[in-house]
Amino acid sequence: MSAITDFDGPSSAAASAAASTEQTVPITLTTSLTQYAIPSGPYMVPVSWRRTHLSTLVNKLVSSSFDSESSGGGAVPFDFIIDSSLLRTTLGEYLEAGGLTNESTLSIEYVRSTLPPTRLAAFEHDDWVSSVDCTYAPTNIYMTSSYDGSIRLFSPTNPTEAIHTFSTINKATVQTGKNASLTSAAWTPNSEAIVTGGMDGRVQLWSVSQSEDGAWRSTRKWSGEAHNAPVGAVDTAMGPSGVSVLSGGWDGVVAVWDDLGSSSVGDAESEESEEESEEEESTSKRRKTTNGKSAKPSKSSSSSKAGSLEPTLILYHTPPATHAITGSKNVFTPASRITSLLFERTFTSPTAKDSNRAWSAGYNGQLKGWDLSSGGSVHTSLSLPSSTAESRPILSLTHLAPNAIVAGSVDRAIHMFDTRTSTSAGTLGVSINNAHKGPVDVLASHPLDRHLFASGSGLESVVKVWDTRSSKKALFSLSSPADANAKGEKGILALDWSKDGQELVAGGKDKRITVFRGHGIGVSQS
Repeated sequence: MSAITDFDGPSSAAASAAASTEQTVPITLTTSLTQYAIPSGPYMVPVSWRRTHLSTLVNKLVSSSFDSESSGGGAVPFDFIIDSSLLRTTLGEYLEAGGLTNESTLSIEYVRSTLPPTRLAAFEHDDWVSSVDCTYAPTNIYMTSSYDGSIRLFSPTNPTEAIHTFSTINKATVQTGKNASLTSAAWTPNSEAIVTGGMDGRVQLWSVSQSEDGAWRSTRKWSGEAHNAPVGAVDTAMGPSGVSVLSGGWDGVVAVWDDLGSSSVGDAESEESEEESEEEESTSKRRKTTNGKSAKPSKSSSSSKAGSLEPTLILYHTPPATHAITGSKNVFTPASRITSLLFERTFTSPTAKDSNRAWSAGYNGQLKGWDLSSGGSVHTSLSLPSSTAESRPILSLTHLAPNAIVAGSVDRAIHMFDTRTSTSAGTLGVSINNAHKGPVDVLASHPLDRHLFASGSGLESVVKVWDTRSSKKALFSLSSPADANAKGEKGILALDWSKDGQELVAGGKDKRITVFRGHGIGVSQS
């Protein structure tokens, strides 16, 4: 067993001399990072040591095990995991908190540290930002939806002006006096269109393209009406015959829309192309309705510039309610509200999703998993541990790992569910209480690292990044300087990571998106 008392670490020479009389604890050090592997030990180290001391020790041992070229040169910061928790105290404090003595051997795993991003820029809007999407494939573009009913595209190189803006407000919405605010928007997987959901209950698909001269063009491809209340969330995935869209409303309805990917709306199609399309439909895999019959996706009408699309499936996150007096069906109730939904990630790539597997959550406190290939049957129904599920509405979801979904709730907590179980006790047992000062309105999982995710609340302008291996404290908190023009409004409503996981984009009540840029986030993590 090696006693570590003579390396050039954070402690001075005097401290090194004092280490001979200081209490020590045996530790073993392991890692999955082969380029930074060292003999596992055990090592005797002072109980006063913190993460920085251990990091210096690992760098010292790495440099002595390899030549300077193979070890990569300068010191590498490391984090240390003990019993599924990141070390954020001294070793002595950790022992005391766990009721352990310094005779206990601590098995410690080390990974590269995730350093806090820095604020890069802010992009102004005319109203609250309801969603942000950074998955545009060709290049790095920030797409936002806003409560003014507009979609904006921003280039990272120009924070002063959007490179493209288009309004989703139509005459029918204005004439009927409906709220035209957008609540959610998402790129389709092929980056050829944007799906929007609004307070008017409409789900719309917009073809968006850039010409060779750099000019952007956007046209509405279709509009669908399946909700008699605002659309709370939308998501997209690539289906067997084209783009699949998922929408959830405040009325408790989950709608599935299958777009066959016709080239453009309003373009007359020849009889030959229609026949080919029919043949493609007949041979492609179709969803099944609840009665077992194949559900044929509806095509956009070619008789109008922007056609309508009927949903392939209509599902109910909450049972349809009937008005006690009028007898109206599917009446909106507070508990019926869907706040978040998503297609399952396949984890074959950062953005790949399964168009036949989906999840929804809402004010009834339940998380439901849907098998869309079998007519939308519920394969999993989970709820937060509570005497009454409705007392803890779920506000946000993100798919973190193949068997783990993270949920944010109105009681300021973040919970992690194990989706391999179909019982209400399906929580991973990891809950982060008091994660924010208010309800957790938005979550975003890191595209590369299955341990990292970000969270935000509509009642504070702080974004927190978490590592599931350390649930007691956020990895770091990010905030932007107060804006004198914000009139005191603050709150995070939208979050997304860039495709490479090095930028975190946040938007909300301050009428802007703020971009935080980091380095090495989620890279070479175990």
